Amino acid sequence: MSSTIVLALNSSENGLERMKLNASKALHVDGSAVTQPVSGTFFQATQPVSVAGTIAVDGSGSTQPVSVAATVIVDGSAVTQPVSGTFFQATQPVSVAGTLTVDGSGSVQPVSGTFYQAIQPVSGSVSISGNVNTVGGSLSVADNSLWSSQSILTGNSAQTTGLDISLYRSLLIYGDSSVAMGEIKIEISFDNSNWYDLGENLYPDGLTGNFAKQLETDAKYIRLNRDNNSGGTETISASIMVKSG
Repeated sequence: MSSTIVLALNSSENGLERMKLNASKALHVDGSAVTQPVSGTFFQATQPVSVAGTIAVDGSGSTQPVSVAATVIVDGSAVTQPVSGTFFQATQPVSVAGTLTVDGSGSVQPVSGTFYQAIQPVSGSVSISGNVNTVGGSLSVADNSLWSSQSILTGNSAQTTGLDISLYRSLLIYGDSSVAMGEIKIEISFDNSNWYDLGENLYPDGLTGNFAKQLETDAKYIRLNRDNNSGGTETISASIMVKSG
């Protein structure tokens, strides 16, 4: 290839310099100057890689951005290995239609679904069987009849059947007698066999024959005992109202 030598005035304009031109009359650049501008397409120092198969990254570069459709093997020799793709949070919520077994190996095992409180409210009709104790004594039962028009001949005595009051403390004994005199004894028992005078008596009113008394006791059974010394037949009725508490 032929070339042409030309002379050109130097930058100080005090002499001539030799310059070589090629056959196309283009100036040869030999790199002796400090800066040699070059035109064309430039690429960045680190190149992204996109492949359809498996790529191994040895970590020799500081940053190896990788975007692949298959498996990427990163050996961790570099400080940072950025990988593009879809990232998921460390703890994943679980929602299944069947049985889920949780082994508790992790600190938190989140489970989605419907949660219910420990105590469930109940609406509708509710049936209760057995004895019911209430708070505050709001449940009362009336007319536990002991005597109903009981006849007692003069000179005789009569006792009511023992009533189990173990579930109650507050009692109201009331009734009426055709004999407006004398006393009606209140007796208690713990076995419904051996009876003891409570020391609390009922006295029929002198005009009406009515009687009533409210008391509290821890006894299991209670009954009434009446002696008729009036000279005639006595007719007597008695009931107990009880209140839990």
